[in-house]
Amino acid sequence: MAVISAVQRRPDKQHDGVGVMGKTPVNMRTMRPLFLFLITFSIYFLSACGGSDGESTTNPAPHNISQPSISGRLLADNTVRLTLIGVGTPAGRYCIRQDAAVPLASDGCFTDTRASSLVQEKAIANPSSALRTVFTSWVLEGSTVRRHASLSVPGRTCSATAYDALQRAASTLPAVCILTGTTLGTGTTLKESVLLLESVKAPVSAANFLRYVNQGFYDQTVFHRFLKSTSASLVQGGGFTHNGSNYATKTPTLAAIPLESTISSGLGHTASTIAMARADDPDSATSQFFVNPQNNPIFDSSNLRNGYAVFGRFIHGSNTWTELLNTVPTSAFTATDGGAVNPSTAVHLHWAYQIQ
Repeated sequence: MAVISAVQRRPDKQHDGVGVMGKTPVNMRTMRPLFLFLITFSIYFLSACGGSDGESTTNPAPHNISQPSISGRLLADNTVRLTLIGVGTPAGRYCIRQDAAVPLASDGCFTDTRASSLVQEKAIANPSSALRTVFTSWVLEGSTVRRHASLSVPGRTCSATAYDALQRAASTLPAVCILTGTTLGTGTTLKESVLLLESVKAPVSAANFLRYVNQGFYDQTVFHRFLKSTSASLVQGGGFTHNGSNYATKTPTLAAIPLESTISSGLGHTASTIAMARADDPDSATSQFFVNPQNNPIFDSSNLRNGYAVFGRFIHGSNTWTELLNTVPTSAFTATDGGAVNPSTAVHLHWAYQIQ
């Protein structure tokens, strides 16, 4: 939600930031995304929206998706390791399926288990960038088949290449894999990237981002603002969805978090870093974030400006953001808006989940 202090605004823009692909949401004026304004060759960075409750601890790795009777760990190349919990009754035989059909008692998928859990790895059939996949477990008791539990997981997982990049990084920091996609002409381009979160240097911002990831908040959101100029560039997301015609604010967000300045964290806005977007209030970040495709020292904190909190860096797929800036058509804004534009085709953040 970008806002700025004493800068002239066009009445028809009012920092709504989204003037393409349909009508601007009514509440965009309160969720004003990140803006840069040019004033006599000087750039003033406007904030944007984002959020969290301010705790400094990270959540358990959500690549373990759990329900009371079933859990799943997302693995590379569209594979899920499923664990049935609390089984082990002598008469129990269990079957895990991805389709909705009820298996017959004679189905060969039933596995006899007398242990306390049953673990199976399943490939996701028909991997999807937009749809979730549901696995259902069934129990056979005598000749009766009944439903045991169901688990919904992202319809596509990251590749082995992403996991290899994480291994090469040799870091114990929390890591998130992000799948983005755009449709240009007749083709759809899917990109993946791996983000290391600076949970030690920027614990509040990193924990905040992980909460949104763990809740699935970012799934099927869009990157709604691009900036490409000689002074700065960015790709911003985390606050909106798009239905093919209109943007809509993604809700609810968590409580806003305090600013972790780049002075206190020692983390600058260098190429391939990620930072919290916010409003004029330095302590107003909730869900929105932006990626720095290039070095953007103008966003760092100083004696003259609060700056924006950097909380992570990409170790895989960092070229994704430069490619988006260079290939995705954008709407034409006036020079008053400092070159900040909205994509004329939706750029989706399909899935984001923790892999470490």
